[in-house]
Amino acid sequence: MMLGYIASKMPPGRPFNSAHTAAARTAAIDLLEEQGYAAITMEAVAERTGISKQALYRRWKHKRHLVVDAFAEKADLLPDLPDTGTLQGDLQAFLRATFSMLRGTCGMTNRVLFTEALQDPEFLLEFRERHLIRRRRQVSALLQRAADRGECDLPADDTLVDLVLGPVWYRLLLQNAPLDEATADKFAKYFCHLVCSVEPT
Repeated sequence: MMLGYIASKMPPGRPFNSAHTAAARTAAIDLLEEQGYAAITMEAVAERTGISKQALYRRWKHKRHLVVDAFAEKADLLPDLPDTGTLQGDLQAFLRATFSMLRGTCGMTNRVLFTEALQDPEFLLEFRERHLIRRRRQVSALLQRAADRGECDLPADDTLVDLVLGPVWYRLLLQNAPLDEATADKFAKYFCHLVCSVEPT
């Protein structure tokens, strides 16, 4: 059944355009939220959009590529996090927002995509560079902001970004402890104490 993603079926052989790309991305996100990752197939996306499966496969080799593309596009539309005035406050805001998304469909989908990426080096590169890079850049920006404020002398080193995001992925993948606001606040507090020698508040 058509759900208003595009007005009509895409004629055979017609080049994939921006409207069709947007429609397919929207359909993928909607299917994720409604039924989960397993429900996404090129057939389901084709049914919702009227775009032929052949055209979808010309644009994305596998449904996981479509999902990562849709995730990345959605992330690009998210507003930047506010400047709270302190690194601890900035990290709390970032981690709270991240945990809130990961507690839902986004978290379940990330676990599946991560598993698939580990089995496909080409997709792993796309997963990293298309989907994960924005979060890394956000953390880097928060750390640079703290350095500019003179809060702490931070080296220009991606290892610090790993220190922030590593525990997030550990808990997401192993599900050994909750991803809640209390955890976000603890992570932010301990990071600042360890890296900046700031007494926890």
